[in-house]
Amino acid sequence: MITLLAVVAAGVVAAVVVTTRKEPSPVAGPGAPPPAPVTTAQPPIAFCPETAASDRVRSPSGLDGKTEPRTPSGPHRLAYFVVDDKGMRDFSDTADGYLPMGTSQQGAVQVVVCEYPKPTNERVGTCDGYERQGKPPLSVAVTGVQYTYKAYDAESKRLLDTFVLPGTRVCPSSVTTFDDVPRAIEARSDYTAVIGRLLPHLRM
Repeated sequence: MITLLAVVAAGVVAAVVVTTRKEPSPVAGPGAPPPAPVTTAQPPIAFCPETAASDRVRSPSGLDGKTEPRTPSGPHRLAYFVVDDKGMRDFSDTADGYLPMGTSQQGAVQVVVCEYPKPTNERVGTCDGYERQGKPPLSVAVTGVQYTYKAYDAESKRLLDTFVLPGTRVCPSSVTTFDDVPRAIEARSDYTAVIGRLLPHLRM
């Protein structure tokens, strides 16, 4: 492309010609790789907020199309999710073992509970008696965890309840050591206390 510019200086007109080159658009050859496919992130498995302090439920989620309104008689079907630094995980099967006898979990979800653990690093007890070959039995510290729970009506995503419970001491069958120093055990969620708190929402 050629552009003609006129410059006036001290009564003298000078013509300046500026030439620019337009580069041709690149054309993919027959051996060029195809464009990368566009990927979209998978929605979370449930609509639980990202943090315990947040009131913003997520949408879309893996529960879309899998919920129904609560019936007046109950019991209502529960889905239980844990949200921590590992992401969001479904613990519904674990929670089912603490529901009242005869409670059916078949069908669409009616109540959703989201659990948010927060370690306190406070020593709340010990787990004792771990045998070691040629050494005295090992005692391992149990550190506290504060658990926040948010319960929702699954169909409307309306918040039903928020509560906080301390973790409970659960001693595993074995422990991990590093240079013969045991790693502390974190207090676990107290499912019995959680389900007890949720019962009014599961039976209404």
